[in-house]
Amino acid sequence: MDIDIQQCRENDLIKRIISKSELPIKLIKLLLRLSDAIYINAINYNVTIQEKGAILVLISSKPENKTGDFHTISLSNVFYKLRDIEKENDDIKTKIKVEENMIQIIMETT
Repeated sequence: MDIDIQQCRENDLIKRIISKSELPIKLIKLLLRLSDAIYINAINYNVTIQEKGAILVLISSKPENKTGDFHTISLSNVFYKLRDIEKENDDIKTKIKVEENMIQIIMETT
C-alpha cells in the first residue's frame, strides 16, 4: 500500500483533499469531523477519496510513529466518534478493515 508521508503528517492537507472532493456535502462534513477526531487523538493517517466515499487509513500513534503501533485510548476515541456518526446518519455505512498493520476506515454513502 502506498502512503503519502507528507499527507499523513499534515492535517490541513488531508482536510483540503476532503473538502475539494466531489463527494456529497454531508459526507464531506462527516469526514472532516472524523479527521479532526483522528488528528486530536495523535494518530498518523491518510485519506483516499473514492466514487461513493473515502478510505481513511490509520497508520500509527504519535510519538512512536511505528506502523501498526497504536494507543488503545486513541483508537477507542476514534471508534466512538465513528459509532456516533453511523448512529446519527442512516445513509452512511462504515466498515473497518485491518491490512498490513494499518486500520482502514471505509465510509460510503448508500
